[in-house]
Amino acid sequence: MLKNWIEFLSSEDVQKIHDTSMKLLKNIGIEFPEENAISIFQEHGFKTEGQTVYMTEEQVMQAIKSVPAQFTIHARNPQRNIKIGGGRPVFAPGYGAPFLVDSETGKRTPTLEDYHNLAKLAHALPNQDMSGHLMVEPQDIPSESAHIQMLYANMLHSDKPFIGSAEGAAGSQHTMEMAEILFGGVLDKPVTIGLINSLSPMGFGTEMLEALLAYARAGQPVIIAALIMAGSTGPITLAGVMALQNAEQLAGIVLTQLINAGTPAIYGSTSTNVDMRTGALAIGGPELSLVISAHAQLARFYGLPSRGGGALTDSSVLDAQAGYESMFSLLTTLNRGIDFVLHSAGILSSYLAFSYEKFVMDDELCGMMRHYKKGIEVTAETLAYEIIAKVGRDGHYLGEPETLKRCRTEFWQPNLSDRSGLEAFWLDAPQKTTARARKRWQDLLAKHEDPSLDKTIARQLENYVEERMNE
Repeated sequence: MLKNWIEFLSSEDVQKIHDTSMKLLKNIGIEFPEENAISIFQEHGFKTEGQTVYMTEEQVMQAIKSVPAQFTIHARNPQRNIKIGGGRPVFAPGYGAPFLVDSETGKRTPTLEDYHNLAKLAHALPNQDMSGHLMVEPQDIPSESAHIQMLYANMLHSDKPFIGSAEGAAGSQHTMEMAEILFGGVLDKPVTIGLINSLSPMGFGTEMLEALLAYARAGQPVIIAALIMAGSTGPITLAGVMALQNAEQLAGIVLTQLINAGTPAIYGSTSTNVDMRTGALAIGGPELSLVISAHAQLARFYGLPSRGGGALTDSSVLDAQAGYESMFSLLTTLNRGIDFVLHSAGILSSYLAFSYEKFVMDDELCGMMRHYKKGIEVTAETLAYEIIAKVGRDGHYLGEPETLKRCRTEFWQPNLSDRSGLEAFWLDAPQKTTARARKRWQDLLAKHEDPSLDKTIARQLENYVEERMNE
């Protein structure tokens, strides 16, 4: 495992950002438009004016002490449990894409069938640690009940941990009730996680607060995240963005601990800039990676597990731009020690679209990053002095027992990347990467079998979904 990360901020820089965030919380306050949230703050002695909550540095720092630095999300298959914290990256699929980019038909609206397919792929792909939620937004079912269908798809097709719904009180309640069915009773350990986004600048939306309350009361983890757009929903300077998003994130995390001290909470960021020529969100440039880097430093400053980054691009097609931007953001994410990587695979067009082909290509990229993260093992055996001395100046290593022993495991091996050489590549056009990616996801779907699920639990889940849909 890599032991050091490049740090762009000095300790003085971190302290200045912290101090500015504390001034914002004390003097400007954060809007919490939810009566229960306001009551909780008041019960704990926080100053409130209407829906605005003010926090002192002492109140903030005292509250976040109870956030666990590491925790486990349990899967229905214990071998799939994931540990979050300590700089080990947990990869989860893209989230919230309203469109799908099909390599044959182009941009289209996703369906529930697409969502089921993506849930199956999330289960099959070796480097996705979780099954997602809202990977795409199915447009052929009622929006008010779509979250139930998506939760069911993830529970049915995968035995990995799953991301829950944060669609207000209903979405979070349905998540908890379905999780109770899946795990056979009371939720006494983390089994899911919810994504709670702030409403920049300096606020949270009502639905997000309703979900936050439900997750924290049940002791289920949450990601408290901000997506500030520098020059639009936040100041144009990245230092100002960091101070603003830090205030929002800490305020949300404080609330989780006032509700239920010890609730796992992840300090999350997807902030970046807007393109000043078009007004569009820009996630493929160096600004996003700079924010990831600063965010990771602040997470370590507070002792909080972190979320950020992913295989992110502004490109709307699978081209060279999609490749180099995704590599840049994902490599930055790993090198900075981010713990939870949402959007690790599948995203195109600045979060607006999901791609089957990019899903499998990014998963391969995650595998490459995992191998890179291991670093170089230096031992007497791996230094290979005796073998080097034996071979000497005129020999080779192909026939050495150590080469034969390690030849299948020592190096990372791609499933999609091409190493056939110039002649073979251009003579056999179907072997191009996108075509291989398309064949891979189709093969994975063809081979998919739902992991075994207790018949009683399966029937209870099916009945629950039918009842909620009828309502």
